[in-house]
Amino acid sequence: MSDHDPAAISNQPQPHREGIKETIESIVIALILAFVFRAFVVEAFVIPTGSMAPTLYGAHGTILCEDCGTEFAYGLRDLEDKRVGNEIKSSAAAICPNCNHGNTDLSVSDERRNPEKGDRILVLKWPFDIGGSWLDPARWDVIVFKDPADGVTNFIKRLAGLPNEVLMILDGDVYTAPVGEFSEATLGELERYRREKHEFADNKRQGQLQSISASALSELDDKLSIARKTPTAQGPLWHAVYDHDFPPRKLDSNQPRWAATLGADSGWDATLRRVRFMDKNQVGDSLELSREDFRAGCAYNITARTAPAVSDQRVRFVLTPAQGSGRLMVRLSKWSKNFWASIGMDGAVALYESNEIPTTTSKSMISAQVPPFAAGESVEITIENVDYRLALSLRGDEVLTSSSDPASPAFYAPNVRSLRQMRKEPHAIAPRIFAEGGDFELTHLAVDRDEYYYTEMNQSVLGLAWGPNGGWGSPNHPILLRHDEFFMLGDNTAASKDSRLWDVRGPHLVERGEAFQLGTVPRDQLIGKAFFVYWPAGHRIDWLPILGKFGLVPDVGRMRWIR
Repeated sequence: MSDHDPAAISNQPQPHREGIKETIESIVIALILAFVFRAFVVEAFVIPTGSMAPTLYGAHGTILCEDCGTEFAYGLRDLEDKRVGNEIKSSAAAICPNCNHGNTDLSVSDERRNPEKGDRILVLKWPFDIGGSWLDPARWDVIVFKDPADGVTNFIKRLAGLPNEVLMILDGDVYTAPVGEFSEATLGELERYRREKHEFADNKRQGQLQSISASALSELDDKLSIARKTPTAQGPLWHAVYDHDFPPRKLDSNQPRWAATLGADSGWDATLRRVRFMDKNQVGDSLELSREDFRAGCAYNITARTAPAVSDQRVRFVLTPAQGSGRLMVRLSKWSKNFWASIGMDGAVALYESNEIPTTTSKSMISAQVPPFAAGESVEITIENVDYRLALSLRGDEVLTSSSDPASPAFYAPNVRSLRQMRKEPHAIAPRIFAEGGDFELTHLAVDRDEYYYTEMNQSVLGLAWGPNGGWGSPNHPILLRHDEFFMLGDNTAASKDSRLWDVRGPHLVERGEAFQLGTVPRDQLIGKAFFVYWPAGHRIDWLPILGKFGLVPDVGRMRWIR
């Protein structure tokens, strides 16, 4: 057979056509896998607003405080709205979260960053699709879900309430109890309230819903307990009050500072970033943080707003003793109680509850012996009072904590009845640091405050067009979460329309009737758990024509896990 036989040629392989076919098949398979991956495994989302600030940012600018040099983000409204720029430049001020200075030199496009949109995040979807006790949403997770008002918009909030429990927000904290712990009478009262709420929504009635009965509230007082945040969730929910590494230069009357309470007779010197103490044998020699607005504001919101005082605080610093003797004490206060963390250079540590300065012979709540502090050794120390839990940490490890056991000398827990019935704004007392008998140096001295969820006590949240003042879950309007109902809260409590304030049912939920409850998110509306910020606001390259207006270079240093 000739090499040029047409029959022979037709039977030879045709690599070119096969190669094209295989390439197309590969592309189709890759696209299918990508869509499957996006639909069931991980999906990317963009944060549009600042309701979760400062954990997650919507459209924002970044600024260095003109007074103390702290870098922080301030929120922007719709960047397509040309009125925004003039409004920000003419009337708004970004209040520094560290020194309280009002920064007014703002612009829509920051000199170094132009995010245009907010943080880009990754959301894990498959655990919710599979379900099960190990994969279900957990309290304090950051969750993406469909907006109950339309069923289309994606919302992101922190999960605060779980199915089959009663939830109430008191003094900025979340309190819950399982449904099974309540009497039929109380559950019936909560169910009556839920039905009336449904009827109000159905008929668009005006006026305010009646609270549940006094007897039901009394049972709630006895059975609700504080839902403490997990250590993982607590991290991003600490908000800076004052960091002495960034002291204000002007020191106006409304700006924070550390001041010696004994004046010139004190052994304390806080004029520099390295705070020094040299013993002068003065009783009660202390350093106090002076700050007028110890409140739950958020710098992201640009303009100042009346906010409640926050008494859940922590003090952290690095201690370097010049000698192996003396004692340091930190006082934190909540309502009418004063708590003290005592750290002796001989290694004796203790927690006290006392209105007087405790002595070494005073009865402690709890005490321990740790290795003595060596002269010149730098030790990281943290003292915190958060969610009715006291803790002293040395070198990153907790060495003392209070107890929720009423039989323990270290018992510390809230009185739910008193908190619910209070009608005055809480008073936040600034922390104090006492020292005696030694020579100490404190560096990286900082104070933080806990997240505070607004309710009717402070009237900072607008009431619903109808319904309870303060929203669902407020002190006299607890919410009963039924099977597969979740309660969501935004970290930026002053600017988050979340479960407290939802008063609209989307068309996708209207047909469910009483099976859907305002203020909740049904399980089938959950999308997934947010876990990573893969593209924060990008850096601009100013010398690039046109493209220099956009943040094209990712800010790798701000990529982070979502806690």
